[in-house]
Amino acid sequence: MTAVDDTTTSGADAGAADATSPEGVTVMADLRSHLRKSKAGISGIIICSVFALVAIVGPWLPFLPDPAKQSLPDKLTPPVGWGGTWAHPLGTDQLGRDILARLIDGARISLLVGLAAVVIAAILGTTLGLIAGYVGGRIDTLIISAADVQMAFPGVLAGLILVAAFGPSVWLVIVVIAISSWMVFTRVGRSLVLTLKTSLFVEASELSGAPSSRVMWRHLLPNLVSSLITLCVLELAAAILSESAFAFLGFGVQPPRSSWGLMIQQGRNYITDGWWIVTFAGLAISIVVLGVNLLSLWLQSFNDVAEREQIILERPGG
Repeated sequence: MTAVDDTTTSGADAGAADATSPEGVTVMADLRSHLRKSKAGISGIIICSVFALVAIVGPWLPFLPDPAKQSLPDKLTPPVGWGGTWAHPLGTDQLGRDILARLIDGARISLLVGLAAVVIAAILGTTLGLIAGYVGGRIDTLIISAADVQMAFPGVLAGLILVAAFGPSVWLVIVVIAISSWMVFTRVGRSLVLTLKTSLFVEASELSGAPSSRVMWRHLLPNLVSSLITLCVLELAAAILSESAFAFLGFGVQPPRSSWGLMIQQGRNYITDGWWIVTFAGLAISIVVLGVNLLSLWLQSFNDVAEREQIILERPGG
């Protein structure tokens, strides 16, 4: 009995030991080494960092005008290089509002909605995936059936129903995107748990009498983190696109606040006289989604078994 307890304790505390072991430290070294060799990863980090920095510090930049300030004499001023001035580097819209200021304000909304929706979907979906994969039986069938039903239900229709019931708002869009994407985390989490639940460290924890909640949260969940982080980054791009689509349809942020999708919706009738309104908003969406996708591509490559083995072989002393 003592031998079993010793083995169990060793298996149960493996996660804590990794944090202080040399292996836990070399993971970060491998991550940096892999990043230096990945142009996609470097590009993705740079793009995402720039947009995040702009969204955070943008409102405090002294040279930016109020994004909601209207100036009809300055309406549809073209950007610099097309007859405009540096007073409005990217031009103005049909109400004389500065496009650059509205793009920066819209970045805050788009990134906030995307991050909040992904976090909510990840927490809900991962929890259900852990329960479904570890408990199994009727609970597994019930959760997966609910995920299948949700996947067949259009997110736009859910948005229409909720907007009709509660009115358009940013938080409503976050909820709609979250309930439209939790199924992905559930399915991925469940498949990973089904693979790990027969591992020796799980069996050792069960033999020691550890409750199911401890096995799931202390032993299974840490082994899902790397895959779930990659999935979160990938879903962030989809969430930003969804927010732009909902804003374009009028479900999300309302004037005078700005959003990239809302800017496209408001500028679509002026595309011949003010092409820059929709062009710069569309470019912002495209570039940030490209950056997020490049970042997720690098993370997927790093988590690939063959890639990790190659990194270990190239490590000094490996």
